Amino acid sequence: MSKQTKDRPAYLLREFDRSLFNASYFGFIPVEAPHLSNKDIEAVKDCGPEAHDKSAFLRSYFERNFTNLPHPISICYKKREAGKKTFTHCLHVLGINSALAEAILIRTTLSILTERGFENLIVEINSIGDKDSISAYERELHQYVRKVTNELDPEHKKILKGDIFELLKLKLPDNLRDKIPPSMASLTTQSRIHFKEMLEYLEVLGVDFRLVHTLVGNRHFASHTIFTIRDVNDDTLLAEGYRYTRLTKRLGFKKEMPAVIATIFDHYKKAPTNEKIYKELPKPKFYLVQLGKEAKMKSLPLIELLRQNHIAVYHFLGKDKIIPQLTHSESLKVPYLLVFGQKEALDNTVTVRNVSTRAQETVKITDLPQYLKKVHL
Repeated sequence: MSKQTKDRPAYLLREFDRSLFNASYFGFIPVEAPHLSNKDIEAVKDCGPEAHDKSAFLRSYFERNFTNLPHPISICYKKREAGKKTFTHCLHVLGINSALAEAILIRTTLSILTERGFENLIVEINSIGDKDSISAYERELHQYVRKVTNELDPEHKKILKGDIFELLKLKLPDNLRDKIPPSMASLTTQSRIHFKEMLEYLEVLGVDFRLVHTLVGNRHFASHTIFTIRDVNDDTLLAEGYRYTRLTKRLGFKKEMPAVIATIFDHYKKAPTNEKIYKELPKPKFYLVQLGKEAKMKSLPLIELLRQNHIAVYHFLGKDKIIPQLTHSESLKVPYLLVFGQKEALDNTVTVRNVSTRAQETVKITDLPQYLKKVHL
């Protein structure tokens, strides 16, 4: 038994599939999937089936004492879909208010899907904002429905009495559908700032995306950014994600904890015939220290570049200040720091520093993977 296996925390899985292994490069902790109980379902009975897995996860969050781990925290697991032979992978990020949380989920999900063989991916995205934005948008939708009520089928009216957001999903004539108010028109100033930051991250990630106004999520708990990832070739839904912060306080937190989830759906046409099982996670000897907005924005593409070259790095992207990052790196006893500050981000370089000798060298990002494989400081 290796020392890493012997010292493994109790909450960590003993075996990892390829998707969980790849998620670990972005800081996700692979754990056993929480079991859904009747108590979990009862706790969110007014929110619909979409809330069930969040309820079970938040319960397990307390039961496994994840509250004692450094936050922000990222957790992932694989679970079998009820009554099916297929699985889903769930990625949770807790403790990050900014759009960085969604960016981490989108980047990680794209990496997992690419590893599965999907090549033409597109991110669909929308925002419904915070509580005030959602309330304003609901009023807009109700006003619109009152205006066109004579043109709606009786069955449609019945559906809309239960959930006004269903208006976005109904098969309506084009003249009605095209005039439905978009949610972004109802965003508060703060919600607009959040979504602008989200779009900036997507630009930096270099992914194809499109705005889709019909993405609104579950009205009982979803907020801010709603996204899906599809295969452009056949429009297959591969993943979806959103914030579910509004559920956290009612499920045991003293105050609302920022919480975001991405769910990746299995598609066996892309699954390998012999799925490799990993017994251990990568053991990084590098710690990425990022400083400044530009560096934080570019950290995810940097981590992805290193992942593609099978180089793992520790990081704490949820922290902005240098002291918590350095303290974390010292506790992990890594021999090298990758310093990525504002200057480095603008110059597309990284400073590699030997922790023991303080010797350092600045390396172009394009040359970094090969340099780290032969690090000689």
